[in-house]
Amino acid sequence: MTLYCVDWTIYGKYAGLTRVRGAAKMDQKLHIALVSTHFAPEITPITHLYTDLAEDLCRFGARVSVVTKLPGHDMSEEERAAFFTRRDETAPEGYRILRVGRKARRGANLARRALRAMQNTWAIYRAAKKLKADVYILCSMPAYLGLVGARLSRRARTIYILQEIFPDNLVAAGTYTEWHPFVRLCRRLEQHIYRNNSAFVTLSEEMKRTLIARGIEAQNIAVIPNWADTDSIRPVSRKDNALFDELNLPRDAFYAVYAGRLDFLQEPDVLLDAAKQLANEKDIRFVIFGDGALREHVENRIEREQIENVQLFSLLPAERTAEVYSIADIALVPLKKGMTRIAVPSETWLALAAGRPVIVCAEAGSEWARSIERESYGVCITPGEPQEMADAILRLHASTVALDELGKRARNYACEHASREQATRAYYHWIRA
Repeated sequence: MTLYCVDWTIYGKYAGLTRVRGAAKMDQKLHIALVSTHFAPEITPITHLYTDLAEDLCRFGARVSVVTKLPGHDMSEEERAAFFTRRDETAPEGYRILRVGRKARRGANLARRALRAMQNTWAIYRAAKKLKADVYILCSMPAYLGLVGARLSRRARTIYILQEIFPDNLVAAGTYTEWHPFVRLCRRLEQHIYRNNSAFVTLSEEMKRTLIARGIEAQNIAVIPNWADTDSIRPVSRKDNALFDELNLPRDAFYAVYAGRLDFLQEPDVLLDAAKQLANEKDIRFVIFGDGALREHVENRIEREQIENVQLFSLLPAERTAEVYSIADIALVPLKKGMTRIAVPSETWLALAAGRPVIVCAEAGSEWARSIERESYGVCITPGEPQEMADAILRLHASTVALDELGKRARNYACEHASREQATRAYYHWIRA
């Protein structure tokens, strides 16, 4: 692995390194179990993070075992079947992968999906327990892995990574109200998770403050942002970017790109409405790479309303991330109102690593808004305001000099604050604290 953009002082910044019960002795070779529902080769916006983490923890000297379910997310039956006989294997990077659970897909029926999730969760717990690891790292989402961590904490130290704060994400997305019986049940489960896991990782100081308000002691929370592999994700010139040819995209257009999950934390309607307002700007195009609960809604709107300046594609494998974001002149992050206190979209770091300025939907005074104002790597706009997004795109479209400067600052910011080496070493130090 080649040289990273490294700030070696980041470890103390990210984690207040106080000793927590169950930590292994410093002179032992740690056995770390990384427990995640999704893992390579599944394609999700965060799968690459856990693959990177497993590889780097091995590189730092730990023995790493990954416990995950059989892959199935957006895979064909033929691709899935190849893993039925690969339930226990060692990756070339040195970590072990245990794939457990049922062969059948989760199905469309809600009851069957819930049953399949319970079966897979039980299988993951049993496999993780048998490992007798020194430390268990539980990766959200889904939130129920926090319950697995609560039970495993009787055996060893557990660290629960909160990519989103549940069930706040459901309430903020408008899926349920705070007083819905399901949310009230989830609140009780949330408290059980917080009381019984040993330590936590979250992505921002805003999220940390939310967790402290829920009763977790500050000394048990490390803030470690998600990252981009700034070695492998670099700007790719349009001349060298094969995706333009593969997707039949003209190289001389101006592109606003979103790549990530299409779910209820984002507001893809803002992108579509902004695109409609810019319909007469013939050289401005919107490209969306995404899957998820709202993909069908986005497809239907594009077709029904004949939004011709928007093209929709599925998420591509992690190794093509640099090409995906290098299509963009501007990367879009259409967060819903109130989301910055409970989630931080990992795709933002990927765009910055590719040297692309961002337009982020976030409230004034939020951590994202302050960062953009201070570092000048993009534009922050009010969530839910397509006119503001359209205006911001037009301003950046009119000034290639400003766009180039923002892109350089974006790349520098990613190297200084969100490189893989920084973050995975911060994890290693927090694990050994």
